Amino acid sequence: MKYARLCNRQSTLASLAAGIALFALGACETTPTDYGRTTTRPVDQRMSSERGLASKDLISATDNMTQSIASMPEFRDAPYRVQIVMDRVQNRTNMPAREFDIYLARIRANLNQSGARYNIGFVENRSSLEAVREREGVPQVAYQTKADYTLKAVFYDLPNRKSEYYLLTFQIVDLHDGQIVWEGSYEVKFA
Repeated sequence: MKYARLCNRQSTLASLAAGIALFALGACETTPTDYGRTTTRPVDQRMSSERGLASKDLISATDNMTQSIASMPEFRDAPYRVQIVMDRVQNRTNMPAREFDIYLARIRANLNQSGARYNIGFVENRSSLEAVREREGVPQVAYQTKADYTLKAVFYDLPNRKSEYYLLTFQIVDLHDGQIVWEGSYEVKFA
């Protein structure tokens, strides 16, 4: 009888060990070897499933605008360093809560990192500068901007049942007379 119980326990333990081993083996097969790692595609490529503005559009649009602005004779041949203040992107798409200021920020960063930085400079806008001065306890003085121009953008879309069309426009406006001295655009359509 003791022998039967002992055999029974050994058989139960063996079955349990085999079950645990099979479970562990199965778990190893389904557990990704790169746990916690992500794979990313190049940001300048669009996935076929992507609809709407994506990283590819950010890169394409801002690279084109940067090149166009840097090659403007008014800026390239100016006798002094032209100063630009950043405005904002007016979002006139069917997604009014979406923030698009990253486009202007990328244009500014590209211009500041290129050879155009010797001809084009950027100044902080009044409200941001005054907020920093207040936080740092710097006495408020009358702010006299050195900006000659402002860089702004307006984004539009034309949603349809079968397609979506986006028009991104960028302008540099003379702060003295309001004249648009440069304008560029980027268009994209999704079927």
